[in-house]
Amino acid sequence: MKTLFLIFTSCLLVSCGSSQNLEISTEESKALDELVAQKKLEIISDWASPLASSSLNALSNSGLFPAGSTANNINLIGNFNHFRILGDSISVYLPYYGERRISTGFNNRNNNIEFDGVPEDVKITYNEKKQRYLMKFGIRNTTEWLRVSVTLYSNMRSDIMIQSNHRTSIQYRGKVIKLEENNNKAVSNN
Repeated sequence: MKTLFLIFTSCLLVSCGSSQNLEISTEESKALDELVAQKKLEIISDWASPLASSSLNALSNSGLFPAGSTANNINLIGNFNHFRILGDSISVYLPYYGERRISTGFNNRNNNIEFDGVPEDVKITYNEKKQRYLMKFGIRNTTEWLRVSVTLYSNMRSDIMIQSNHRTSIQYRGKVIKLEENNNKAVSNN
């Protein structure tokens, strides 16, 4: 009986470990390589994952979040948002859920993460083993400094992590699509 249990456990562990080396479509991978090389892409986020806190838990319990959302996983489908890269410039408009640590004054009514311009300290790397791009840079608006980390996966999915000197950190998950330069609108490859 003990031998049977060891064999079953070994088979289970081997089958779980082998699922990590999934083959990525070379077509999707080439499409992502082209978008990064041309610096013409847009990310539309489907989910926001703020750092859960007692105040976010209270909001979640009161039913103020969209259907299917929790305090640390908020559904953004149907909410306007974008993260555009066009050449050396970026345009960011992402809804922010979380807590401000430092007040920006009484006249600032917009709580979203917004930026249009050229980021600072840009570093783009490609991990061939994991088949993904990692972009790191900083953006500064009138009141705060944001560290941004964007991971682009070969299956055209993305993760955006934003850390601020004024707010709690937040992460966004979404889909990468091609950005048309002439009208600054995104078009899907599908």
